[in-house]
Amino acid sequence: MMSKFSSVILGIIAAVMMAPATALELGSSSELHGFVSQAYLYSPDNPYAGTDSLDGSFKFREIGITGFTEVSPEFRLAGQVISRQRDESDDGDLRIDFLLADYLFYSDMGTTAGVRLGRVKNNVGFYNATRDIPSARPGFNVPDSIYFDSLRDSILSTDGINLYGSRLFQGNQLNWEVFAGRKSVESERLEYYIFGRPVSEGEFNDMSLYGLNLNFVPAAQRSLKLGFSLLDSGVDLDNPQSVSNAQMALFAAGPADIAMNAQNYVTGTRVDVLFAILSAQYSYRDWVITAEYMNLFSDLELQIAGVESDRSNTTEAYYLQVEWLPTLATSWFVRYEELYLNKDDRSGGNLLSPNDPYRGFGKGWSLGGKWMFYPRWTVTGQASFNEGTAWLPSYSGIEDYNVSKYWNYYVISLTFQF
Repeated sequence: MMSKFSSVILGIIAAVMMAPATALELGSSSELHGFVSQAYLYSPDNPYAGTDSLDGSFKFREIGITGFTEVSPEFRLAGQVISRQRDESDDGDLRIDFLLADYLFYSDMGTTAGVRLGRVKNNVGFYNATRDIPSARPGFNVPDSIYFDSLRDSILSTDGINLYGSRLFQGNQLNWEVFAGRKSVESERLEYYIFGRPVSEGEFNDMSLYGLNLNFVPAAQRSLKLGFSLLDSGVDLDNPQSVSNAQMALFAAGPADIAMNAQNYVTGTRVDVLFAILSAQYSYRDWVITAEYMNLFSDLELQIAGVESDRSNTTEAYYLQVEWLPTLATSWFVRYEELYLNKDDRSGGNLLSPNDPYRGFGKGWSLGGKWMFYPRWTVTGQASFNEGTAWLPSYSGIEDYNVSKYWNYYVISLTFQF
């Protein structure tokens, strides 16, 4: 059932649908923007975010409202609320996407510097900060290989401080950000990523985050944009089951059960993750070529029924994407991508689970396009053809469904924005 606040948002959208302005102006220094996106997704081979998609589902909806007010030329306040439904993996509850105070404390002809406080979107790679805005995505979604759903909430934003700035030197442009803080994470998503299934007791709560983002445009080639992102995070499993209870459960099930159901006997977990993403984008006339490479090192301090079992792992991913923008109202794209949760075990054999022996890797092609057929109205279509399930969205109950190694999904969405 839609919440009262969602109804208010839809009322605002309906009120401005016939207005000629592209934003709702709230005085000379404030504006309100928003979007509504409704999609139909058909995934006949695997349950994409829920079993309804096997027969086709309309349970893919996004609603967002963004506002800002400029207190002075140097100081502004901004925020966004968003409702995101993706079948069974995301229930559409309203959440604060970002809410911040932004102060530009230094600016001259070649240098700027500022600070943001509050909940700030993390500029990690080219798409993380804008992945929840339909108009900013090349298709229905951003590249799954690097921005996959299991870690979405963990890297999306930080509650803390963000320092940013830019420097123009000899025609070269350098933009930079550093940030630090904490973030409340959705425990079940992280449990699926680490164990393939939810743990029997305990939750991951607050995660520490520290990051750096650099973007460079060289004077010799203004059509080229290079990026480097670094993100360091760590989180503990709070209130896990006791060692005595885990050992009793293991005794009742038999020692062999621990090989396939280790998540049922977890008595402690600490995970530290270091992301590094290299990005490059080149524009030539009507064409945009984008490529990114991710290396993710994770250090897992794991306790199973009281026995320490520390593990280190390196995840590797990349994609190559080509976009064609023949007119101002149309665009097309094709993308190839790969993801290996353990780059030294590309078959995913060490990440086997009873229902999904393919979760250790993903390979896929996607192609699609957008058409703004009327001002502020856009239709988007995408088809994706995949091998392996590393980026298949998880939800409570997917562990009971036997998934396929080869799977496709097809989606069409309609977006209104103001």
